[in-house]
Amino acid sequence: MKRTFILTTVTITILALVLTSCKSSRVWETRDRTERTSRNNPPPPPAAAPRYYSSVALIINPTPGFTMNRYHDGRYFHRSPGGLLYWKGYDNRFFLDGSYLNRISYSKWQYDEWRRYKRASESNRRR
Repeated sequence: MKRTFILTTVTITILALVLTSCKSSRVWETRDRTERTSRNNPPPPPAAAPRYYSSVALIINPTPGFTMNRYHDGRYFHRSPGGLLYWKGYDNRFFLDGSYLNRISYSKWQYDEWRRYKRASESNRRR
């Protein structure tokens, strides 16, 4: 009876000594408290503002791995990784939806080509 009490007491004491002598390996716990306060550290730089205008192609050609879906009215469209919607034209090229023109930047030449072929594909669709 006395032996089990002594062995239990010694085991608990050794276990307590081992657990309290272990130091945390986390850097933020091993620093001094004054180093951990935010008053001594400069604030992080502000996040860069998202770019609203990006340069994308107004007309794209299908390439391997190109995904094309069908709209409920029968037209084909492609949704780009950036979320832009392209409609299929008569010459198997895809033209950017007109509602996205105010969100992107493009050259005058690109716009003229987009407008010319967009009209031609719309007139062919109506026939």
